[in-house]
Amino acid sequence: MCRAGAALVVVLSAAAQVAQAQAPGAGTVRARALLARAESLWTQLGQRDSANTQRIYRERRARRFDAGPLAVLLPGSVGLETGFRVATGAAGYLGEALPPEFVASRVVVAFTATGVDSVVRAEGLSARTRVMADVAAKPDSLADGWVAAAAVARDYRDALDTTWREWLPQDLAMAWTLRRDGAAAARDLMSGDTRAGADCLAGSVAGCRLWLGLDGDASPYLVRYGSDGLRRLVANRYFEATSARDLAHECTTGSDEACERLASLGFLPAIPAGLAPRSSVLAFIRARKGPAALPRAFADVQGSVGERLARSAGIPEDSLVGEWRIWLLTGGGQSRVTADLGDALPVVVFGGLLLLAAARGGRWR
Repeated sequence: MCRAGAALVVVLSAAAQVAQAQAPGAGTVRARALLARAESLWTQLGQRDSANTQRIYRERRARRFDAGPLAVLLPGSVGLETGFRVATGAAGYLGEALPPEFVASRVVVAFTATGVDSVVRAEGLSARTRVMADVAAKPDSLADGWVAAAAVARDYRDALDTTWREWLPQDLAMAWTLRRDGAAAARDLMSGDTRAGADCLAGSVAGCRLWLGLDGDASPYLVRYGSDGLRRLVANRYFEATSARDLAHECTTGSDEACERLASLGFLPAIPAGLAPRSSVLAFIRARKGPAALPRAFADVQGSVGERLARSAGIPEDSLVGEWRIWLLTGGGQSRVTADLGDALPVVVFGGLLLLAAARGGRWR
């Protein structure tokens, strides 16, 4: 009910009460008229509010849109074309990351949809697990297709074992592309924040495995950051809690155990590489080994992340990591820029003139 209408009713009711109090005789008739008017307005506003609520309910009543194994329930106000584009876009992302049978076991439901229970029963979707998604009442077909896919991806990731949950990005890198996201992943690698990252950049496959957290290390912080690296990071940080400051003191004075305990409290992520580089590993496997490779890897529950990815790709782990590094740093393994003699001649002439000028200046004599 609108606030202005409710306020009007309150004012009329108050006026009626005042009139009745001031003039017990003649004012009674006036008071009763005002009260009747207030009650009438209240009833009209209630009916109007109820009609408006029912209209919104009907407009947002859930409507089903399908694309392959994916079913999406969107508000009824969404047009057919837009709804199918949202479902198709979501299915496109999911098709390269998740098994079709998992997608077919879920139904994406927009928060803005109403009457979901009755529609689910009528559409025969009761056996499917509902996955809620923050799809707008007037969705953008591209962005909200991704939102619907990401909701299913998070649900799938949460169902995997601890090894995968601790390593995988929530969206399973479904939308990661080398052209748009490769530079951020390469910058993370080239930052040299950790010894493992610097070794990986220099060409060490073992360093890459440590930096990416691919191995099932029993002491991940000490192994991946190194004791000296942990002490350096701890020494450059202030800790508010007394217990943390005590651990920091023990760490910087030589206790590896204190360094690891402090890091495990949330001071550092267990995996030095950020989400962008880890996503790039998944994108590399998808690009080089085909979309079926990742679902195979996610279904594998034996060994470390690196071992699972290597088995899904069908190559040794070190080969996989080495190829990924080249792929990322070269922008997808693009060939080097070449030039013929005609292209190079102006550069050679210009360089020669610079050398001649320097020689005449006597600086190199």
